[in-house]
Amino acid sequence: MKKILSLAVLTLAGITTASAQDTYSNDLMTNTSDINGTARYVGMGGATGALGGDISGISNNPAGIAGFNRSWASIGMGTTIQAAQPADEDARAHYSFDQIGFVVVLPKSEDDRLNFAINLQKKLHFNRSLIANNYGVGGLSQAAQLAGLMADFYDGYTEQKYSLPNVAYSSGLYDIFDGAGGRLQFRTDNTSYLRSTSGNLYGLDFNVSGAVDNRFFWGATFGVDFLRYTATTSYLEERTGFYNDQPIAAYDIQDYWLDTYRKVTGTGFNFKAGAIICPIEENPFRFGIAIETPTWYSLKQKDVDMTFNSTWNNYGWDEASSSYAYNDYKQGPIGNGYYNYTNRPDDGYLEFNVRTPWKFRVSLADVHAGIVAWDVEYEYSMNNYTTMGYPTRESNRWEDQSITTDQDKAMNKMTKNITQGVHNVRVGLEVLPTEHLAIRAGYNFYSKPFKNNARFDQTIDSYAMYKVSGTDYMNLGATNIITFGLGYHIKGFYANLAYKYRMQKGDFYAFDDSYQNTANHEAQFITEANTLRSVTCNLDRHDITLTLGYEF
Repeated sequence: MKKILSLAVLTLAGITTASAQDTYSNDLMTNTSDINGTARYVGMGGATGALGGDISGISNNPAGIAGFNRSWASIGMGTTIQAAQPADEDARAHYSFDQIGFVVVLPKSEDDRLNFAINLQKKLHFNRSLIANNYGVGGLSQAAQLAGLMADFYDGYTEQKYSLPNVAYSSGLYDIFDGAGGRLQFRTDNTSYLRSTSGNLYGLDFNVSGAVDNRFFWGATFGVDFLRYTATTSYLEERTGFYNDQPIAAYDIQDYWLDTYRKVTGTGFNFKAGAIICPIEENPFRFGIAIETPTWYSLKQKDVDMTFNSTWNNYGWDEASSSYAYNDYKQGPIGNGYYNYTNRPDDGYLEFNVRTPWKFRVSLADVHAGIVAWDVEYEYSMNNYTTMGYPTRESNRWEDQSITTDQDKAMNKMTKNITQGVHNVRVGLEVLPTEHLAIRAGYNFYSKPFKNNARFDQTIDSYAMYKVSGTDYMNLGATNIITFGLGYHIKGFYANLAYKYRMQKGDFYAFDDSYQNTANHEAQFITEANTLRSVTCNLDRHDITLTLGYEF
């Protein structure tokens, strides 16, 4: 039976990113490149910026709330079904509470009014599962990356004894010699990666808006976000071993795996302002403009555990000499030799701040004969200006505590180097074939957020690198979304249903290959490949949304 070296570290993990708080996980948790809200809003592809009249537009163009001429309340729920095969025991479909809100209209005259609105809606959900197995790594290895990190930054990592390179080094994952100078070498044949995530990002928006002569609409929204995110991952390397250039028997080969767990919670706030203008009197054609400030998030990672266990076949740990005694059979609680490590519960605790990018939106819309309405929008999000830092507390002259942010300059520089601004185009159409029935369709395009050949560089001088427990990352591709919807209303009651198909691919890398052939400390790893081949992951999803509303 094949013996296994197991490395299990329960600590920071990201859905599509490395297992630490970094550029990739920040983008994952805060980049709202999706459409969520009421079924009407979703059915029109989120394109209501100039058209207005939908409560979910409260966070897109706040002036659209002024398009309500009667008070309104709505509630919605939905389900998401991922297209790709989920990991074992994970569900393909997940249900969610999507939206609840109301608008209060205070008429000032026939064409002038002042409106107030409150809306809580899902902005992102993290309930999904991923399988990313790679059967063509050509000998390249995560262990080689960890060996390189340990060799080049030995002093820094040993000061942080709970870092992944340090724990891997202490476990004997690399740099293995016997007393006579013999060397144990490895090449990696296959890698396996599983990830399960849960949680959501909800936004609570408070809006005030107004209409002037039914030709100029203005609005402002103050938003508070609530984030809850958890992830578990499992990474396995299957390796072929050589000792003093001789193959090791299959039952002695030392594979290893890395399991992680992470939880992040916190809140954020932002501000949105916008306007809708009808430039031609007695003509429904209009255009809209809106701006959204960054969201300032205050986040905490907690419930972090780290446990390391290893079995060493016939290469056991000698407690007396505190070294590995090769060919020394030592029976442990797990197998032939063992190593056990458990961290303190607070070792992985981290408070950090994230500031998302500015967003700018322009839109055009028109209504024809009260039967056909369309809306076209463009949004630019400055994703490469997302920043991260850590709160610091300072005493002033009265000895009170003031909180400032210590910017992570190295991480922010990497963010700027590997990400780029995102362009978003939205198109929406609504047709009213009868007095009570509405038919809707929409399309969205989001350009890819990461530059070509972006990589997760763990050599940067960032405090987050001392918290890492994984090396994986994913470069997301462009997103295409198509939507369809139906609506029915009678005597003030509304029922709306929408279907959304979100299409996106991602290039997944289990580790960074740049260390593999760069220095002598990787000589123990035998490779044929020079570049790690990515695993293309299918991130497509199907969503169904139902919203019930009442106008009064």
